[in-house]
Order: sequence, then structure tokens, then C-alpha cells
Amino acid sequence: MSRNAHYPPHSHAGLTTHLITKGELTLWYPDEDDREKVKYGVGERVDVDAGRVHEVWAGAQGCTYVIGE
Repeated sequence: MSRNAHYPPHSHAGLTTHLITKGELTLWYPDEDDREKVKYGVGERVDVDAGRVHEVWAGAQGCTYVIGE
């Protein structure tokens, strides 16, 4: 993701796993009561359940990650 990129609320048909290899991203779940934004950095893994609506922002340096579905 380029620096400060934004993916609006969306979901995926299957479980997705994101492994951050460079930079950082912020993720939140806008449709949920406990919708605190969480920042993830290099070496962290984020799993997003199938159908779970989420929104994503890249950090100021952008973000490189591996995603598996």
C-alpha cells in the first residue's frame, strides 16, 4: 500500500491473513460496537474473519504485507 493509502469499509468471502513486512497499517471494524482502531507493524499478523467488515489505512511510510485468503 502506498503511504497514507486508504481502503474503505469492505469484507472478503474467506478468512484473510495479513503479515506486515514493512511499514504499518491501521485497521478497524466500523460496524462493531467495540471499534477501536488498532495499528500493526513489522512482524505482526492480523487475521480477519470471512464477511467481517473492516477499513484499513497505511502509515506515513506505506505498508508492505503478504495477504493470504
